[in-house]
Amino acid sequence: MLRPWREQVVAYLAPQRVALMRVRNGIRPRVLASQSCAVDNGHAGNPAPAFSCLSEMLTDSQFQDASARVIVADPWVRFALVPAPAIRLDADGRLSHARYVLADLYGDGLTDWTVTLTDAPPGRAYLACAMPSPLRTELEDVLLAAHLQLTSLQPQLVVAFNAWRRQLPADAGWFVSLDDASMTAVQLRDGEWQRVHMARLSSQWSVELQRLRALGRYTDSTGGDGRLYVDAPFSLRSAGREEMPDLTWLEPDAKLEASPELALLQRVAA
Repeated sequence: MLRPWREQVVAYLAPQRVALMRVRNGIRPRVLASQSCAVDNGHAGNPAPAFSCLSEMLTDSQFQDASARVIVADPWVRFALVPAPAIRLDADGRLSHARYVLADLYGDGLTDWTVTLTDAPPGRAYLACAMPSPLRTELEDVLLAAHLQLTSLQPQLVVAFNAWRRQLPADAGWFVSLDDASMTAVQLRDGEWQRVHMARLSSQWSVELQRLRALGRYTDSTGGDGRLYVDAPFSLRSAGREEMPDLTWLEPDAKLEASPELALLQRVAA
């Protein structure tokens, strides 16, 4: 078995698509193998087809015996920005505070979900990410069968934002992550997250971008213009540039443009 620090498998898990990439770590990480496939009958309400696809892909020895980093599509995640507490809290206190905020936003349906928190300096708001606990349990079982050790589990929004953060403005605006079925966006001000917005996309997906821009103008107390910086697959980006040329459509490395999932994985592994 290879030592986990030598090589890693990075996976993207979404209701309608699964992608894998094996990377050799080093100063210049090297992609050793990659593969993606569409999930038959996949949808956000039932992760079983996606896990079945992932399990089948992991029978390939190219994607076994390593550490594993997994990106989960945003439809399976709930986000909340937790305001800084009035008093200093320990780790358990921060988690309880985050669960209270999530319950206030989404109701009691997230009671048994797994919640993770981002690090933040004292006195600053922090991000809470909630995922269904059975999703993580089943994921670990599938990885274990392929001799993969889970070392990182992150939502698509966080991964995409970190990939683009150096190219985003220091003042105000929205960072938007699009896929074929959903939109997740974070409002930025002075480099800090102010709010998170999620929406399902219909065939008229540009309508949600228009609504988001209007929301940005309404909620920006600095008088900003609700600028949007959009990370999207090529097909959506091409159509969006024609329909909404005043938005900033972020251009990824063209090497893996044919597969936006693999492009995302490559940015994580870099």
